[in-house]
Amino acid sequence: HFNKYLTRKRRLEIAHTLTLSERQI
Repeated sequence: HFNKYLTRKRRLEIAHTLTLSERQI
């Protein structure tokens, strides 16, 4: 079970990574 805060931070990191990936492609 993940904490909402941890999930929220990780979600932002994942979103940032996805944005970088889309930019590269």
